[in-house]
Amino acid sequence: MKLICVTGMRGCGKTVFGEIAKSLGFLVYEMSAVVRDMMNAEGIEINNRNMREYAKRIREEFGKDIVAKKIVERINAEKKGDGVIVVTGIRGMYEIREFKEAFGEGNVVLLAIHSPPKMRYERVMKRETKSDDPKSYEEFLWSEEMELGYGMSKAIALADKMIVNDGAIEEYIPKCKEFLEKIKG
Repeated sequence: MKLICVTGMRGCGKTVFGEIAKSLGFLVYEMSAVVRDMMNAEGIEINNRNMREYAKRIREEFGKDIVAKKIVERINAEKKGDGVIVVTGIRGMYEIREFKEAFGEGNVVLLAIHSPPKMRYERVMKRETKSDDPKSYEEFLWSEEMELGYGMSKAIALADKMIVNDGAIEEYIPKCKEFLEKIKG
């Protein structure tokens, strides 16, 4: 089993990468889905500020790797450990350590997706709004600071592989497919 862990700032293309992976037959888990599930279980409204603050609180309360541990539990419970699994939304190296501990050092690849900030903001404003998306540039910048506070910049800097997504989606999709096909072997 191989785990492809995808990191990158909001609007860089992580969700699109995950959708492409699903279309090619990969099993895909989203870190943010775990946080949303936990919030729903507690009856907390899902919006940008609540989601960022909730994620910060659970990391402080249960450890920075709490979301990764929940993903490991889901993978193990579903017994779908053969082949390649994609996990999108990595926030820090502490999550990568958890995955390496659970699945083996050589079975985890950290992929960073990079896009310029202005381009990411424009994408976020154009896309079908996710409940946790920012509604203004100020809120977008606030979210960026929160995300970087989780150690995401270190995860991006230490990534094993990188895809630059600085053009049209028609340019990005082939890059994702090429990466996934190489991993699949």
